[in-house]
Amino acid sequence: MKLRVVAIILLLSLLLFFGFKKVSANKNKEQSTNIEQLNILKYIPENNKLLFISNLDSFNIVNNNEKDKNPTNKDNFVLIKDSILDYLGIDLGNNKLEDIYNNELIISTFENNKKLKDDILIVFKIKPEKTIDDLLNLPNKIDQIDEIISINRENKINFLNYIYRTDDNYIIASSDKKLIKNSISSSKNFKKKKFQYEGELVGLNNEKNILFTNKFLESKFFNKEIFPENNGDKIATIFDFKNKQLILKSYLLNNKKNIDILTYEKLMNKENSNEDNPENLIFCDMKNFDKHLNPLINDFQLSFFEEFNQNNNQNILILNSNKDWLITFEKNNEDQFDLSALRKLKDFNKYTLKQNEDIYSIYSKDILEEKDDVIKQLTYENIYSIESGGLQIISNHLIDGKKLEKISKKFFNLKSNKDKSAFLYSKVDIKDGNSNKIEYFSNLQDLNFLIKNILKISNEESLEIISQSIPEKNPIIYRETILNIL
Repeated sequence: MKLRVVAIILLLSLLLFFGFKKVSANKNKEQSTNIEQLNILKYIPENNKLLFISNLDSFNIVNNNEKDKNPTNKDNFVLIKDSILDYLGIDLGNNKLEDIYNNELIISTFENNKKLKDDILIVFKIKPEKTIDDLLNLPNKIDQIDEIISINRENKINFLNYIYRTDDNYIIASSDKKLIKNSISSSKNFKKKKFQYEGELVGLNNEKNILFTNKFLESKFFNKEIFPENNGDKIATIFDFKNKQLILKSYLLNNKKNIDILTYEKLMNKENSNEDNPENLIFCDMKNFDKHLNPLINDFQLSFFEEFNQNNNQNILILNSNKDWLITFEKNNEDQFDLSALRKLKDFNKYTLKQNEDIYSIYSKDILEEKDDVIKQLTYENIYSIESGGLQIISNHLIDGKKLEKISKKFFNLKSNKDKSAFLYSKVDIKDGNSNKIEYFSNLQDLNFLIKNILKISNEESLEIISQSIPEKNPIIYRETILNIL
């Protein structure tokens, strides 16, 4: 099991459960420190594979939990928090986390060529009056400063094998002693060198939680063909919690290519102007559809695109729900697509009806077959086609006038999001509200069994957009994941 996954789980768990029940009035009135000004940044060694930075003072979910009168639910949250601390090797004893932690945290992972798993480094600030003893609760008292201490808990799992307290009240803990030494060395040379993610922090100063990785955790478009390895790309993910939903927004950034968070403003302003879509949505041109999105469509749609003879720049809109699906594209008057010639519709009967300027067609097929000496009627699924307003729509259900208007509006709104100079624009919006699976937890064997029976986490929605226009040299990718927390 890779510690990269562990770090992500710890991150999400910290966001959800390590809240404080009380924040002083004076603290609330204080102006919050920008994340790029945090003193803790000096303790981050270079060449990390994953980095999470947080200076969040309090978490709304705790207040929501306090409203929950069910004592079992409260006990379950405490159990998860304690389990995560035990997993790390931390034992607070009678201490409370909110009385120790002082609002600065980093979690990072580093490749270990000698092991199959990555090493982890965690740094966080504690209050001046607190010590390592308050975190470990070991039989023998430990109160050293500037000394690396080994963490040994007999017959227990602990990923953090070493711990260290600095003279400015930071705790550095790691699975590898060398990483603590590197962290200390980094702090001494911090003013002489540039912070690894300094350029990528532009526009993210007011965020409270940021996760940096070298690649997207899950992506339809992020691949070696478009994004070669070791080209300086960084993925920044920010977190928000609203209405019992954890929202993760990820941006591809590259300081060397002048791709920062501000690059996404124009793109996101257009996207936010679109209406909500209750269905699974795919919008792209033919050349990118074939490369990346085939796994997301059904058999009929796949066979359709195998025979679709339009040009590679043809824009395609697909809307799929549990039962219904449709394909929308602009008609090519010079080289029209003949749906009747599709192999899937061989021997289907076609009936056409015109209403005003719209042309409706239905493709149907009924046959008789013999099975076990019994003659039965076999009815194939009807396929419908509508030609309206320069568009052709193919679906497995009859579309009324109001729905037709909405589909047309949606298509041209998405097309308008694609700049005239854009030669790459694709959008995938997948609704998965019925799923009880979350991709980040799939490989976490040691913690998953504790969480899944206590906390219900499911994917609500996954959105991804890739875009590139002339004269931009490099594409940008935005990904948003919404998780239900119940």
